[in-house]
Amino acid sequence: MPQVSIQIANRTYELACGEGEEQRVHELASYVDEKVADLRRQMPGAPEVKLVVFAALILADESREARGIAKAAESARATATDSAETLATALEDLITSRVDKMSKKVSGAA
Repeated sequence: MPQVSIQIANRTYELACGEGEEQRVHELASYVDEKVADLRRQMPGAPEVKLVVFAALILADESREARGIAKAAESARATATDSAETLATALEDLITSRVDKMSKKVSGAA
Protein backbone atom coordinates (compact mmCIF):
# COMPACT_ATOMS: atom_id res chain seq x y z
CA MET A 1 0.00 0.00 0.00
CA PRO A 2 1.55 3.34 -1.04
CA GLN A 3 2.53 5.90 1.59
CA VAL A 4 2.02 9.63 1.05
CA SER A 5 3.27 12.59 2.99
CA ILE A 6 0.79 15.46 3.22
CA GLN A 7 0.86 18.78 4.99
CA ILE A 8 -2.15 20.39 6.64
CA ALA A 9 -1.99 23.38 8.98
CA ASN A 10 1.81 23.35 9.11
CA ARG A 11 1.92 19.71 10.16
CA THR A 12 3.09 16.76 8.13
CA TYR A 13 1.16 13.51 8.13
CA GLU A 14 2.25 10.18 6.71
CA LEU A 15 -0.71 8.25 5.34
CA ALA A 16 -1.33 5.01 3.51
CA CYS A 17 -3.64 5.13 0.52
CA GLY A 18 -4.88 2.94 -2.28
CA GLU A 19 -2.71 2.18 -5.27
CA GLY A 20 -2.93 5.05 -7.74
CA GLU A 21 -4.65 7.36 -5.24
CA GLU A 22 -1.52 9.28 -4.23
CA GLN A 23 -2.19 12.33 -6.42
CA ARG A 24 -5.82 12.53 -5.29
CA VAL A 25 -4.80 12.41 -1.61
CA HIS A 26 -2.30 15.23 -2.22
CA GLU A 27 -4.99 17.31 -3.98
CA LEU A 28 -7.47 16.77 -1.16
CA ALA A 29 -4.89 17.61 1.49
CA SER A 30 -3.99 20.77 -0.40
CA TYR A 31 -7.65 21.78 -0.51
CA VAL A 32 -8.03 21.23 3.24
CA ASP A 33 -4.82 23.17 3.87
CA GLU A 34 -6.16 26.08 1.76
CA LYS A 35 -9.31 26.17 3.91
CA VAL A 36 -7.23 26.25 7.09
CA ALA A 37 -5.02 29.01 5.65
CA ASP A 38 -8.09 31.08 4.69
CA LEU A 39 -9.45 30.71 8.22
CA ARG A 40 -6.06 31.61 9.71
CA ARG A 41 -6.20 34.92 7.80
CA GLN A 42 -9.76 35.56 9.01
CA MET A 43 -9.07 34.57 12.63
CA PRO A 44 -5.46 35.47 13.41
CA GLY A 45 -4.28 33.98 16.66
CA ALA A 46 -6.94 31.27 16.76
CA PRO A 47 -5.66 27.89 17.98
CA GLU A 48 -4.68 25.52 15.18
CA VAL A 49 -7.13 22.86 16.33
CA LYS A 50 -9.99 25.38 16.18
CA LEU A 51 -9.03 26.30 12.61
CA VAL A 52 -8.96 22.64 11.60
CA VAL A 53 -12.39 22.05 13.20
CA PHE A 54 -13.84 25.06 11.39
CA ALA A 55 -12.29 23.86 8.13
CA ALA A 56 -13.86 20.43 8.67
CA LEU A 57 -17.26 22.05 9.23
CA ILE A 58 -16.92 24.18 6.10
CA LEU A 59 -15.92 21.13 4.05
CA ALA A 60 -18.82 19.12 5.48
CA ASP A 61 -21.19 21.95 4.54
CA GLU A 62 -19.77 22.08 1.00
CA SER A 63 -20.17 18.32 0.72
CA ARG A 64 -23.77 18.39 1.95
CA GLU A 65 -24.62 21.23 -0.44
CA ALA A 66 -23.01 19.37 -3.36
CA ARG A 67 -24.97 16.22 -2.52
CA GLY A 68 -28.17 18.29 -2.42
CA ILE A 69 -27.41 19.80 -5.81
CA ALA A 70 -26.61 16.36 -7.25
CA LYS A 71 -29.86 14.96 -5.85
CA ALA A 72 -31.86 17.87 -7.31
CA ALA A 73 -30.15 17.38 -10.68
CA GLU A 74 -30.96 13.67 -10.64
CA SER A 75 -34.58 14.45 -9.79
CA ALA A 76 -34.76 17.01 -12.61
CA ARG A 77 -33.24 14.48 -15.01
CA ALA A 78 -35.78 11.85 -13.98
CA THR A 79 -38.62 14.35 -14.41
CA ALA A 80 -37.32 15.38 -17.83
CA THR A 81 -37.05 11.72 -18.85
CA ASP A 82 -40.63 11.07 -17.68
CA SER A 83 -41.83 14.17 -19.53
CA ALA A 84 -40.02 13.12 -22.70
CA GLU A 85 -41.54 9.64 -22.50
CA THR A 86 -45.01 11.12 -21.94
CA LEU A 87 -44.54 13.45 -24.91
CA ALA A 88 -43.29 10.61 -27.11
CA THR A 89 -46.32 8.49 -26.17
CA ALA A 90 -48.69 11.40 -26.86
CA LEU A 91 -47.08 12.03 -30.25
CA GLU A 92 -47.27 8.34 -31.11
CA ASP A 93 -50.97 8.26 -30.17
CA LEU A 94 -51.63 11.41 -32.23
CA ILE A 95 -49.83 10.02 -35.27
CA THR A 96 -51.64 6.69 -34.95
CA SER A 97 -54.97 8.51 -34.70
CA ARG A 98 -54.20 10.63 -37.78
CA VAL A 99 -53.10 7.59 -39.78
CA ASP A 100 -56.31 5.75 -38.78
CA LYS A 101 -58.45 8.73 -39.87
CA MET A 102 -56.60 8.99 -43.16
CA SER A 103 -56.96 5.24 -43.74
CA LYS A 104 -60.72 5.44 -43.11
CA LYS A 105 -61.05 8.38 -45.52
CA VAL A 106 -59.12 6.51 -48.20
CA SER A 107 -61.15 3.31 -47.59
CA GLY A 108 -64.43 5.24 -47.63
CA ALA A 109 -63.52 7.06 -50.83
CA ALA A 110 -62.64 3.89 -52.67
